[in-house]
Amino acid sequence: MKNIREFEFGKIQIEENFVIGIMKEGSHVDRESNQLLLSFCKDYFNGKSFGYISHRLNSYSVDPTVYMDAGNHPGLKAIAVVIDNPLIKSNVALEKQFFNQPFESFYSVEDAKEWLSKLLVN
Repeated sequence: MKNIREFEFGKIQIEENFVIGIMKEGSHVDRESNQLLLSFCKDYFNGKSFGYISHRLNSYSVDPTVYMDAGNHPGLKAIAVVIDNPLIKSNVALEKQFFNQPFESFYSVEDAKEWLSKLLVN
């Protein structure tokens, strides 16, 4: 059984050293929803470093300034964004400019997991 936490705007699947977020169709990730995610991760990982995978299965909007807050979170070490549409890559490039830690896009969750796993052991 997978460890999943539901929020009004989406859900996260909790892995050993990262979470995979899947936002709901049409939702908007703003500072308030981002703070809920960061607070949950802070409590769950309890000082341990972790990564975040944004699995973009649905169409939703993101306030790019949430990445400035996320970049100041002491445990969050990297963000991976998994996309299936190359046109979304330009959105991800914009979002990356607001985050001061490693931030990359991938076309598969497995590639994102592998990248995060390598970063989190170093």
